Amino acid sequence: MLLRPATAADLDFLAAMMLEACNWNGTPWFSAAKVRTDPKVWQYLDGWIAPGDFGVVAEIDGVSAGATWARLVPDGYGYVTDDVPELTLGVSPAFRRRGVARALLAALADAARAAPYERLSLSVDPGNPAAELYRSAGFRKVGVSGTSDTMVLEL
Repeated sequence: MLLRPATAADLDFLAAMMLEACNWNGTPWFSAAKVRTDPKVWQYLDGWIAPGDFGVVAEIDGVSAGATWARLVPDGYGYVTDDVPELTLGVSPAFRRRGVARALLAALADAARAAPYERLSLSVDPGNPAAELYRSAGFRKVGVSGTSDTMVLEL
């Protein structure tokens, strides 16, 4: 698996991974068009890559398998404070259960430390299998927003 920094050229793939994150349980809550037109969701990618944004793309055998990225999102689902970037993570269905998400998460935490940030946040439905990944990576629940948990990783 190759892990590389996400670039402006990755925008379409990041949007596809946002769609995977939004439809995590297989229910088509969002379409590709809705990801790009819903301001609450699109704010995670609008103007990618802006100063302060950072991300990682995983490739397996030359194919983009998943991505994670973070940015400061003052109106985000997992907002904590103005100085804590919120991450989004998605893995293509064909590459799940192969360690891609865990590798991406570790690489993003390294990038956040280098930025340097002291914490990362996220929002996850407690029923999402990714919630266990986040807990095992050291994220802890700090609040609830709607039906989702807000979690923070101390770097």
